[in-house]
Amino acid sequence: MKRSQILLLLIIILALFFRTYQMVERMGFGHDADLFSWIVKDILVNGHPRLIGQLTSAPGIYIGPLFYYLLAPFFLLTKMDPVGANLPAILLGLLTTISYYFVFSKIFNEKVGLLGALLYGVLPATVNFDRWIVPTITTSLWSIWYFYAVIMISRGKFYFFWLMGVLIGLIWHIHIALIPVLVTFPFAILVSKKLPGLKNTVLFLALLFATSLPLIIFEFKHNFSQTFSLINNFGLQQEGGPTGLYRFQLILSMLTGSSLLTATFLLAGLLLVKKKIMALKEMALLYIWIAAAVLFFYFSSSPISEYYFSNTRVVFLAIASLLIFALYKFFKKGLVILIILSLILINSFSSLINQNYYAKGYQEKKAVVNYIIADAKDKNFPCFSINYITAPGENVGFRYFFFLKNAHIAVPGRGSPVYNIVIPDEYALNEVKVKFGHIGIIPPRETPAKDLMLDACSGQNTNLTDPMFGYVQ
Repeated sequence: MKRSQILLLLIIILALFFRTYQMVERMGFGHDADLFSWIVKDILVNGHPRLIGQLTSAPGIYIGPLFYYLLAPFFLLTKMDPVGANLPAILLGLLTTISYYFVFSKIFNEKVGLLGALLYGVLPATVNFDRWIVPTITTSLWSIWYFYAVIMISRGKFYFFWLMGVLIGLIWHIHIALIPVLVTFPFAILVSKKLPGLKNTVLFLALLFATSLPLIIFEFKHNFSQTFSLINNFGLQQEGGPTGLYRFQLILSMLTGSSLLTATFLLAGLLLVKKKIMALKEMALLYIWIAAAVLFFYFSSSPISEYYFSNTRVVFLAIASLLIFALYKFFKKGLVILIILSLILINSFSSLINQNYYAKGYQEKKAVVNYIIADAKDKNFPCFSINYITAPGENVGFRYFFFLKNAHIAVPGRGSPVYNIVIPDEYALNEVKVKFGHIGIIPPRETPAKDLMLDACSGQNTNLTDPMFGYVQ
């Protein structure tokens, strides 16, 4: 094997370790996880060919179904247990790491490719993003290939139009926050000083249509409801959010974790141009990429969130990789680079190992449900009710586990025994009888009369019939 192949293999092993370390123990399981599990169940158990996924934070706009179909075979592999969702997340993380190596090697050189792959593979921000299993998890993979397409098109390589067509069509399946960066596409054509030929344009449109087909079909079936919702959302005014200079500073800090660090990276890009390590027109495209994301969400009425800017990470990783490569060329010795990379690795390992995990995720919620089911069976309860003692929005992540156990959950207050789930357990320490992590359980204090229980259990199973925010059939 070549030395570069050995190094890439080591980087992949590191990336695998960072994405699998205490994978199950630290797996979160909140509202999004309950939602994706329920939607995958709808596909596999109900046989429902879905055109949409869950409702997004923008009213009336849904995410595409690709993420849920991606999860489906892994749910089958783990017998419908949502722990299977970790497997595609790991594979996506490794595929993205390899993609960084390939893309940076093709655009710059192999050394930069290895640096980019290493940074993506081990940095806490990228590792945590890959371990966060939500529909936007494919953002990083989309971003690196969009980066590739934009740079190649700016160099007049219009045979990459097919890739651009696929990527634009996939935006609906990932997150509409990717839309602002599309402004770099026409600028890439402009700086190439050429025009695409008819063949490449037709291929672009054909693939754009093919990948957008679920959206097109849904919109025709539902009178373009999402299109109108998207237009209407631009006119909505969100109250109570940050404004003015503070909003701008907050957005800059979300790009890299610090507004000062963001500014430093962007200024460092000019140094790379001056040293002829990156072409001016290509660096300009990266600046446009960042500016488009910042300005869109600065003027948008939507509340801002850090994951809206995850697509910009590829820009900063490209600049960081090129800066390290520039230092390598300047010192003409590997020792300085070895020290830098060693410090990065030490910091990443420390962050991973010492990460503070608040135990109220997959393992704890599954254990809570298993306990309640076993306790109810032991006490011959024909059904039971669930009451949550917690803050608003924390009473999530249990319904799918109750479904897997075929539990009949009755409406509280009609004579069924009631199990109280306390999150965190500190809310009722004196009453909690059993706890798993930071989730406590208060079992029924008394057993209702059998006729009352039978009457309560004759009603609907609320676990199946109660609405779930963001979920539609």
